[in-house]
Amino acid sequence: MATKQLSREGYEKLLQELQELKKVKLPAVLENLAEAKAMGDLSENFDYKSALEEKDLVHSRIKEIEELIEDVEIVDADKKKGDKVVNFGSKVTVQIENDKPYDVIIVGTGEVSIKDEVSVSFDSPLGQAIRGKKVGEIAKMRLANARKDVKVLAIK
Repeated sequence: MATKQLSREGYEKLLQELQELKKVKLPAVLENLAEAKAMGDLSENFDYKSALEEKDLVHSRIKEIEELIEDVEIVDADKKKGDKVVNFGSKVTVQIENDKPYDVIIVGTGEVSIKDEVSVSFDSPLGQAIRGKKVGEIAKMRLANARKDVKVLAIK
């Protein structure tokens, strides 16, 4: 199995989420499941079916996080920020063809997010295309049915 890379912040967020799922969410879901089961006829019990689905979702997410953190390399993004090339942890301004420029942060697969700042995985088509590139360089991003030019406008 290949080692996965995560920033320290991303790793800690995953650990916090795992604790929350195991200590708070799962017990609450199991309690809801028991209450719904006690209502009787399970064949037409919507609350029971809903609680079962939620239990499966929580278990799936727990397993997913455990697999992500199982064989992980913590990459100190602060050391990489001084690099003059796009690297793990870099905040990069890119422009795909003639689209509007935007900022992305290069992160590990398990910490991709669009909530606060847009982050992309180092293993994504965009991440692979701009890896090791300098400001001003143009890379080819491979997509399922096309290739697009990506220009690195800034590395912060």
